[in-house]
Amino acid sequence: MRDRLEDMLSFTAVARALSFADAARELGISASALSRRIARLEGALGTALLRRTTRHVSLTEAGTLYLERCADVLTRVEDAEALVSGLAAEPRGRLRVALPNLFGQLQVAPLLPEFLHRYPRIALECSFMDRYVDLVQEGFDVAIRIGTLTDSSLVVRRLATNHRILCAAPSYLRGRRPLTKPDDLSQHACLYFSLLSEGQVWTLHRGEEQAQARGRPVLIADNAEALRLAAVGGCGVTVLATFLIAEDLRAGRLVRVLDGWSVPDTGIYAVHPPGRLVPSKVKAFVSFLAERYAGIPPWERVGTRR
Repeated sequence: MRDRLEDMLSFTAVARALSFADAARELGISASALSRRIARLEGALGTALLRRTTRHVSLTEAGTLYLERCADVLTRVEDAEALVSGLAAEPRGRLRVALPNLFGQLQVAPLLPEFLHRYPRIALECSFMDRYVDLVQEGFDVAIRIGTLTDSSLVVRRLATNHRILCAAPSYLRGRRPLTKPDDLSQHACLYFSLLSEGQVWTLHRGEEQAQARGRPVLIADNAEALRLAAVGGCGVTVLATFLIAEDLRAGRLVRVLDGWSVPDTGIYAVHPPGRLVPSKVKAFVSFLAERYAGIPPWERVGTRR
């Protein structure tokens, strides 16, 4: 049984790194020893788990299925060991976190020194990216997600509200037709975030009233910072989150438009795989962010700089 767990751990390391050399360094063994472990595991299972060439390593269909089960088994073993050894009371070990790129840079990264000082036995590994991450498949312990959640199998904790603002620069609005109702947007240049499901149509609310608004696209981008810079530069009207533009609003570089109309809020969430025993390092990270974002989130507090 010990050899099997050792082989499962070795396979998981290779499957996540997609490199025998990198996985061997992580495990502190030689590449040849690691190769023998994988061969032993594949022999015991009677099927190939990995495809190997001189340049690449990839998972077979069986390997993909086995990786998911391995992650679950190894997590349960880790939880059991933590429970009986008393480690569950002290957060420690490597913590892999997936973060939305801009939100992670602006609103999580500045908090990391405080977190690491509070939990010195945790080693953080943070990935900043704007794509969907399969936590189990890719070996992440926890992720921060913004918007509508689609994976109902994950454990979810809401951290904050994501307020989005319809805005433009004063330099853009000066001398142009006033924006008094949603239909007026059809006469204005607009900047759109391409990753949103609504595309180039904004849904606006005023009390019980709802309107669909479409402007004249002059910039469509999959990066919100590019839209912010274009908006501050006077290129058009856009919808952006306050975590990104709060300082621009305070400084007057951007102003709200269509007073009385608002864009629906979404949520900012921490998600992690389910399990009877949630690792204390995951609990510590999620609770830390929930504490820091409680009430009015820091990016919306007066005097907070972006």
